[in-house]
Parts: sequence; structure tokens; C-alpha cells
Amino acid sequence: MKVNIPSNKSSDVGGTSEEYRNIIHHYRPDLAFYHSTYRDLHRHPELSLQEKRTSSIAAEHLKDIGYTVHERIGGYGLIGVLENGHGPTILLRADMDALPVLENTGLEYASKEKMIDSSGTEVPVMHACGHDVHVSCLMGAANLLYTAKSKWRGTLICLFQPAEELVAGGK
Repeated sequence: MKVNIPSNKSSDVGGTSEEYRNIIHHYRPDLAFYHSTYRDLHRHPELSLQEKRTSSIAAEHLKDIGYTVHERIGGYGLIGVLENGHGPTILLRADMDALPVLENTGLEYASKEKMIDSSGTEVPVMHACGHDVHVSCLMGAANLLYTAKSKWRGTLICLFQPAEELVAGGK
């Protein structure tokens, strides 16, 4: 399959960089919601294979904006599917799990969470790798692509992967 990176000239992907910028500008959702979601996810991280709350937040958002959602994939993983006519199928992925790390950032929304790990030990939990950002950004991208669906054709799959830190969520 040939993939072309958009430039300022027409390409096989159907538009120019300027056209894509205009679509993003016109259809971009209110980012305040996603900023708030990021802070909430950062404040309430979940260890690998325990991402129940995070998964629920992503699933409800996708359902609310019109995606078909399939849950409990590889644990708390889920996919949101948006079928939008004949065209390519594209998958976007975000990982959801956090690490057993004590957060000392001083942020007002810093994690104070503790969870029981797989060995039965209570540990502090933190989003130290940015998975909270990944989830909130994929939620925002899903919204933008839903509202801009008159501008593209194909199938979009949004995958929210559990247990990336253990590699178990990809099985």
C-alpha cells in the first residue's frame, strides 16, 4: 500500500496540507473537555489490567459521539468503530495503563492513588509515560473525525489498549 504524506501540493490522499489544516480548524472540538479529561485521568491512574475507570470514560465518550463500541478486549481494552462508507480502514491506538511510581510533581492534579499490584502489594500509581495524554488525545481525535466525516470515507477504529506496560494488553 502506498502512503503519501500530505505536502502543499495535491497527493494520492486527496488533499493539500492547507485543506487538512482547514478541516482541523473547522471541526476541532472544544479542547477544554479533553484538558479536563487529561487532568482527571492523571489524577486517577490505574495499573495494567486494572484500567476499569479509564476504559469506562473512553467507552462512554465514544458512545456519546456515535461510535459502535466493543468492550472487554484483552481485559479492559475497547475499540470504537466508525464506518463511513467505502474506503481504507485506519486504526488509531492509545495505551491506558499507569506505572507503580510515586508522583512527586507537585501538580494540583497529581496522583495520590494506590492500588494492589499483581503480587498483592499496595503501590503508588502514576501516569509517568503519558498514557493519560494518549487517551484524552485519542478521544479528541475520535470526536474531530466523527464531526468531519463528510470530508473522508472509510472505517476508523479507535483502540484503547490496556496493559501496554506489561505487553499483556496486546495479546
